[in-house]
Amino acid sequence: MRPLTIGSIGFCICRQTNLLKKCNFESMDGILQRYQGYLKYERGMAALTLQAYLSDIELWLTLEGKAGLEEEELVSFLTGVDNRKARKSLVKLMGRDDTPRSVKRRLSALRSLYNYLMKIKLIDHNPFKNVQPPKDGQYLPTFVNADVLTRHIERLYKEAARSDDPEERQAAWQQVFVVDLLFQTGMRKSELLGLQLKDVDTKQGQLKVTGKRSKERIIPLGPLICEKIELYLGYRSPKVPSEQFLLDDKGGIATSGYVYKVVTEALAPLPQYSRKSPHILRHSFATALLNNGADLMSVKELLGHQSISSTAVYTHTTFEELRKMYNAHPRCRGAIKERRTDHEDESTSSQL
Repeated sequence: MRPLTIGSIGFCICRQTNLLKKCNFESMDGILQRYQGYLKYERGMAALTLQAYLSDIELWLTLEGKAGLEEEELVSFLTGVDNRKARKSLVKLMGRDDTPRSVKRRLSALRSLYNYLMKIKLIDHNPFKNVQPPKDGQYLPTFVNADVLTRHIERLYKEAARSDDPEERQAAWQQVFVVDLLFQTGMRKSELLGLQLKDVDTKQGQLKVTGKRSKERIIPLGPLICEKIELYLGYRSPKVPSEQFLLDDKGGIATSGYVYKVVTEALAPLPQYSRKSPHILRHSFATALLNNGADLMSVKELLGHQSISSTAVYTHTTFEELRKMYNAHPRCRGAIKERRTDHEDESTSSQL
């Protein structure tokens, strides 16, 4: 019987950089392979969520010193975990200095695994059921101000048009288009990569995306981005026949790495923003909508959130924007000045 090795469960774990690199986890066998099939076919779990769960379980096995076990030894270990060992596992997970959100997600993956073991009658209770995850700290999404981002995108389009070489001009234009499309639709990177030609309808001004848990939603498109999409489709020249909407600038199938590189390079000239990943554009989309009066439920539907609480986090950000605007009020400035004057008077009196 072939042993399970690090990386056979969906990701290779790079301990030096904490990066997770996608691997082939279809080759694993035994109990974890059946669990993978359960998540994929019975629960209909989205591919990225599935990979994250399997990665979290592999990390846990590594922390417990149980990675690479033969099937019989692995089953023996899994079924031997009790409430006390489960709590010790939490301590090990928290000892990595990961964020509370990451620890919470890993506990969710372990609960899911043990629910499956109960389902197939290997155990009669879930030792992780009552393990309490650490409390989340307040999470405020990083975003780029809508006006700043809009001006920056327009500037990038103009720079792309200046190139004398047609191929370079087309490649540069397409890279700006990727940033523009993500900002104007709020799509996740994975949703953009999963977009098919048939999902895009510029005549109706809409596109259909498949999000987490394979949930589909419709995103409306404005006339400006519809015009850009038509230009892109005119440029689009696949090396091999493909129904995938987004190709890279050489005509190949666009990858996650391509989109990440394009966005980070495009946002690099904005030094005031420390994070420049594709997801920042999604945060910027949501924040811009709320700052301009969109209601929370509408933004929730556009983002494809399952819970309103996931969308509500953006209201903290918009409140900070409102606070900054309010500070421009003359009475607010006057109040601050009065408080400073009173403090100065008190200091003077104490010295006398």
